[in-house]
Amino acid sequence: MSADVKTDLRRRSLARRDLVSQHEAHEASLRVAERALALTRELALRAEDVVSVYWPIRSELNTRPFIEALAAAGIATVLPVMTSVRRPLIFRAFTPGDELVKGPFGLSEPSEDKPALEPDILFAPLSAFDRKGSRLGYGGGIYDATLTELRAKKRVIAIGVAYACQEADAVPTEPHDQRLDFLLTERELIAV
Repeated sequence: MSADVKTDLRRRSLARRDLVSQHEAHEASLRVAERALALTRELALRAEDVVSVYWPIRSELNTRPFIEALAAAGIATVLPVMTSVRRPLIFRAFTPGDELVKGPFGLSEPSEDKPALEPDILFAPLSAFDRKGSRLGYGGGIYDATLTELRAKKRVIAIGVAYACQEADAVPTEPHDQRLDFLLTERELIAV
């Protein structure tokens, strides 16, 4: 498969995402927070289950209302910490109000003094998705490496979070690509 196909799909999908208005983005973040919390409550079968949520950058769907809802519900939450491209993420505890630091790649991350925990439920950003659970990320292979490592140890439920406009008819996949269990948009929850 040509890398150009993925690059073109990524470019087109992110361009559509960038067109989401501020008002639409705000409304979408509230709808997704509500659905995401309901799904988390349904999936978190043990009190000690840990949920990973990304801290939004650029035009990603804003997960901050969801993070606030998790905290209010007393659900242990972690944010991803990036160490290098194509290497698994580390996840550090986060509660709203905690200070975030700029990581080596310029992302806002919990500081090193926060405990590292492995998530049981992982909400992932993406550039494009299809209804078969295929996810196109940003090209670094980080979430694929992370899910491969975590799923070798235990059951981890992966949920892609995106705007409905990021849906593609088909996302090209390779053997190392990890499938999502659910996709969550402002319009619907898709079980794969």
